[in-house]
Amino acid sequence: MAERGLYTRARLSIVLSLIANGIITFFYSELFSFFDAIGQVSASIFWSLVVILSGTFLWYLNRRGKIRLDDLLLLKAISRLKGLSVSNKIITWVSLLLIVIPLFFLAVYAPANNFDGHSYHLNRVLFWIDNGNLGHFPTQHIFQLYLNVFAEYLVLQTFLLSGSDYFSGLIQFGSFIGSLSLISLLVKKLGLKTDTQLLACLLLLTLPIGIFESTSVQVDYVACFFFIAYVYFGYSLLEERSWITLSAMLVSLSLGGFTKYPVLIFAIPFTVYFAVCILIQYRFTYAVKVVITAIVILLVTFAPFFSRNYQLLGHIMSPPEDSRLFAEKIPSDKHSFLFTVSGIVKNASLHLNIPSTAVNFSIEKVVRNLHDKMGVDIDDPALRLDRFRVRYSVHEDMVPNTFHFLLILVGGVFVFFISGARTIKWFWVCSFLGFVLFCTLLKFQLWSSRTHMPFFAMGIVLVSYIYSDVLRWRIEFLVIPFLVMSSLFVYGNPNKALVPVVYLTQKAVAHIPVAICYQDSLRLEMFRKHLSEYYLFKDGNDCHPLKQWPSGYWERRKVFSILEKYGYYDEDRNATVFRTSRAKGYFLSHLANYQSFGPLLDHMNFNHKNVGILFLRDVGFYHYWAAMAEKQENPGMMKYIRYRKELSVLENAKKPFCYDYILADDANLIRELIPRENIDTVYQQPLLRLVKLKKPSCDVYTF
Repeated sequence: MAERGLYTRARLSIVLSLIANGIITFFYSELFSFFDAIGQVSASIFWSLVVILSGTFLWYLNRRGKIRLDDLLLLKAISRLKGLSVSNKIITWVSLLLIVIPLFFLAVYAPANNFDGHSYHLNRVLFWIDNGNLGHFPTQHIFQLYLNVFAEYLVLQTFLLSGSDYFSGLIQFGSFIGSLSLISLLVKKLGLKTDTQLLACLLLLTLPIGIFESTSVQVDYVACFFFIAYVYFGYSLLEERSWITLSAMLVSLSLGGFTKYPVLIFAIPFTVYFAVCILIQYRFTYAVKVVITAIVILLVTFAPFFSRNYQLLGHIMSPPEDSRLFAEKIPSDKHSFLFTVSGIVKNASLHLNIPSTAVNFSIEKVVRNLHDKMGVDIDDPALRLDRFRVRYSVHEDMVPNTFHFLLILVGGVFVFFISGARTIKWFWVCSFLGFVLFCTLLKFQLWSSRTHMPFFAMGIVLVSYIYSDVLRWRIEFLVIPFLVMSSLFVYGNPNKALVPVVYLTQKAVAHIPVAICYQDSLRLEMFRKHLSEYYLFKDGNDCHPLKQWPSGYWERRKVFSILEKYGYYDEDRNATVFRTSRAKGYFLSHLANYQSFGPLLDHMNFNHKNVGILFLRDVGFYHYWAAMAEKQENPGMMKYIRYRKELSVLENAKKPFCYDYILADDANLIRELIPRENIDTVYQQPLLRLVKLKKPSCDVYTF
C-alpha cells in the first residue's frame, strides 16, 4: 500500500488502527468467552499485553528501518494544516471547534440514553459481564440474543476497562472519525483533488443522522465505517495487489456484516464489480485465492455466533416464524418490479420531509396516489414493519437527511450527462444498486434513516465529485450553510442537548400552548390568576384551552412571559446535559419511565443487592440499572426472572441468581407469582412496582 502523502498516511493510520482494534477485540471476546473468563481482570491483562507487544513491535520495526518513530513529529505539521489553502484551513478549524469537539464531549459526558441501547445493545453487555461469556442468556427481550453483536464486543471493552459506561459512546464516535478519514481517502483513491476530499469529509460530517449516531450507543456508524473501508480497500486492491490490502478489505466486509446485516446487502454490487475486475486484472488463480480467503474470514467471524443461535433457535440467524421465540421478520415476503419501486419510493420519502406539516402531508399524498396507480398496497404487511407516513422528527433514530438526499438525487442523474468519468459512473451504479437491493430485500421501517448511512456515504462521494471536480465551484459556498444547519443537531439533540434549542426557539417565535395541562396545583392557580383573560380555566378539567388565539406576536410574547415567569417552560429551559442529573438523563428517550422509577430510587438505599426484573412487556432494563448504579457505590445485578421456558435449557440459565428486590411493570404478575408471605413492602408508581422481599429469593418464572 504505497500511500506516501502526509495526510494520507495519517488517515490510513487511523483506519488501520481501528480495523486492527476490531480484530483484537473479536479475538479477546470469543477466546475468553470460551473459558468463561470475560471480566475486568482478564481484559486488563490482555490489553496491557497488547500495548506492550505493540510497543515492542514498533521498536523492532524502527530498528530495522521499516518505520521511523520520528514520524510522530509530523503531527505538528498536521495540526498546522500544512499545505491547505487559507479558506480550507478556516473551514477545517471551524468544523473541528463547532462540531467535532462538541460531539466528542457528548460521547463521553452525556449518559447512554438511546432507546435501542437500553432495549438490547447495552443489556447484552451487562449479561456478558455477569456471565463471563458471550453465550445466550434467559431474557424477556429476544432481540438481546440473535441480532448482530460485533459493535457490542467493542462496547464491552469500554465497560471492562473503565468499570462504567462513560466511554461507551466513544465506539460510535471513533467510527465517525474513521469514516471521515475513509471517505476522503476513497475520494483520493478515485483520483479526485484535495478540495473534493475535504468537501466529502465535511458533507459526511454534517449528515444529520450521522451527527446523532456519532454519540449514541447504537451500531450504525460502526457498520458504516466497515462498509466504507470495504469499498476503499477494494479499490486499493485493484490498484495494487497486496495481502495486507486484501485482508483489510475482507475483514472490513466481515466485521461490517457482523455489526449489521444490511452492510452485506449494500456491498453486493461492489462485490460483483470487484470480482469481475480482479478476474480480469489478476486472472483466475488469484481470484480463487480471494474467494477462499473471504470464505475463511467469514466463517471465523460468524461461526461462533451462528453456532450459539443454532443451538437455541434451530436457525443460524433468527427464530423461525413457527417458534414461540419469534419476534419479527425483517426480509420482505414477496418480490416484483413494482414492489421494488414501492420500497424505493417509501425509503426515499424518509429523507424528503421538512418541518412543515403541510409539505409533509402533500408528499405523503403523492406517494399514496402513486401506490394506488401502481396497484400496490402501501401498507402491505408482506412489505413493511411500520405503517407508512411522512413526518418530520428530530429523533436520534430517524432524523431525515433531506438536503444531502436532494443533492444526491440531482447528482445521481447529472453524472450520466458527464462525458467520460467511467470509474465514477460505475461507482455510482454500484452505490445505487445497493440501495435498490436494500429496498427490495427488506421490509419498510420508519427507523431506516440510520440504516441508509452506507448509501449516503457513497452518495456524498458523488456529490463532491460533481460539485468540486466537474462544476469547480468553491466548496465554502456549500459547506458553510451545511455547517450552520448541522450545528442545530449538534447542540440541540433532544437526548443530549448542549443548548436548550427547543426553549430558545419557542421564545423566539413566542410559542404558547393551545391548552395548559398542568398537575401542579400551586402553579396552576398562578396561571389562573394571571392568564384567565386568555385561557378558559374550569375546575375538574385536566387541560385548560385558549379562549382564542392572541391577535399578534407581541400579545403572544406577553402570554409567553407570564407562562415563563411561573415556570411553565422550566422543563424545556433546563433540558441540557448540564442541568439534567445523570440518573434522569438515562431516561430522556422515555421520560414517563423516570417519573415512575425516580421515586423508587429513594427506596433502594443498598449495596450489593440484586434486583429481579419481572416484566410483562418485552423491553430492556439498562436505564433502570444505570440509574441505580449512579446512586449506589456497589450496585448489584439486574436479571430477568420471568422468561419463556425455551430459554431454561441455556447454560447461563442454570447459574444461580438470587435477588432481594423485584422490579415489575404489572401488578397482576406480582399477585400471581410472588408468594405473599415473602413480600415485605410494595412501593407503587403508575408504571412500575418495587417489591422488597423479606428474604432473598432465587425463583424464576417461565411461561
